[in-house]
Amino acid sequence: MILAFSFINSTIYSQEIKQKSFKTESIKLSDTLKLAVKDSINTIPKDTILKPLELLESIVEHTADSLIRQDVKNNKVILFNNAHIHYKDIDLTAGYIEINNNTNIVWAKGIKDTVGVYSQLPIFKQGTEESTQDSISFNFKSEKAKIWGLRTVQDGVFIRGEITKKENDSTVFIRNIIFTTSEKEKPDFYIKTGKAKIVPNKKIVIGLSNLVIQDVPTPLFIPFAYIPLTKGNVSGFIMPTWGDTAQQGYFLQNGGYYFAINDYVDLAMLGDVYSNGSWGLRTESSYSVRYKFNGNFSFRYENLKNSIRGFDDFSKTTSYNIRWSHSQDGKASPNSRFSASVNLGSSTYYRESLNEFNTNSFLNNTLSSSVSFYKKFVGTPFNISVSATHSQNTNTKSITMSLPSMQVNMDRIYPFTSKSGAKTNALQKTGVTYSLKGDNSINTTDEFFFKKEMFENAKSGLQHNAT
Repeated sequence: MILAFSFINSTIYSQEIKQKSFKTESIKLSDTLKLAVKDSINTIPKDTILKPLELLESIVEHTADSLIRQDVKNNKVILFNNAHIHYKDIDLTAGYIEINNNTNIVWAKGIKDTVGVYSQLPIFKQGTEESTQDSISFNFKSEKAKIWGLRTVQDGVFIRGEITKKENDSTVFIRNIIFTTSEKEKPDFYIKTGKAKIVPNKKIVIGLSNLVIQDVPTPLFIPFAYIPLTKGNVSGFIMPTWGDTAQQGYFLQNGGYYFAINDYVDLAMLGDVYSNGSWGLRTESSYSVRYKFNGNFSFRYENLKNSIRGFDDFSKTTSYNIRWSHSQDGKASPNSRFSASVNLGSSTYYRESLNEFNTNSFLNNTLSSSVSFYKKFVGTPFNISVSATHSQNTNTKSITMSLPSMQVNMDRIYPFTSKSGAKTNALQKTGVTYSLKGDNSINTTDEFFFKKEMFENAKSGLQHNAT
């Protein structure tokens, strides 16, 4: 979509050729000197030499299959049928191309075939960027362009605009633009917005947008969006996907904002909205510090309405899911370890969620979690381990937790050994070990999960062991 035209003001010369096929023509500009006629009345001498015209930075080449005509009167060059212009890294092909040397403007459009259908629509290429349009006009000198009926593709998204204007700083403004993932000339679904601003390789900014299905506007709107185009890890808006379901109606899913916090951690805030009033929120984050640890965290919440209020099959449910994974590099701290693998939430989440379908998770009737920490105290015989576990049956909605479980160990010591370390008698050979275990066990259900009733039935205990 990048329309960076690097032409400089100049006059292009060509000659009329009568042959049916044409070879490529290279056009170069030379300096032109004109002398003014001396004014016999005004005796003050004037500068009688005009400034020379500037040369283009490269050779302009043009070809056409049927016609290349020089309009001397209007100072134009006209190319017809598979016309092509090449300049630097820019290529423009079209059924009809007209070069106006007076205004420095090139005009390109398609041509009608025998049944009145347009073909050979203009195709503009610059580097790796390519776009098709109904017609295009650009100025050699100012580098400004105007496009009608733009069609292009960016990262798998098909973009079509009614009128596009390119400023000389490569900023592009588009009016009446649609975004879709459909390749059809008339897509079944798309997001439509009145205005959009594109800064190539930097950003896309769009205003109020509406989801349209089968050319029928839906009640789903996006107030605005910022889409970064800069390569690398950058913050910006995330465009939603769209569609419809039988129970919730039209929807926008996975739209939100991505925060590139730093090189070690990021965060995405996402949301879903449905035309029947259902909605969902998600937070996703990943983190990593090389040679130390890495992990990811996600929290999902959905407020779902099935059918329409007032109907017999209407129902309302809420569900959530929390997942956390953390692992530590074995070389990061040889005397301590921490790990986590958490998957807990509503027993009905995987069966009712509208935005996550995983066959293994759907068929699995158990959710489980484990968090553990181990620490060895250097220079002492002591070490400690603390853990928390969770097991949840999604069919019976029963939950069993150990929150927490702790164990303190003392390695065998010999308190009666002499200062030299020699063990010469039975007393000096006597060793002692010690361990302390503690556990807080909880049995509950989804209904009372993390409510005061959950802790009322908790069972706690300690166990000492010395040998």
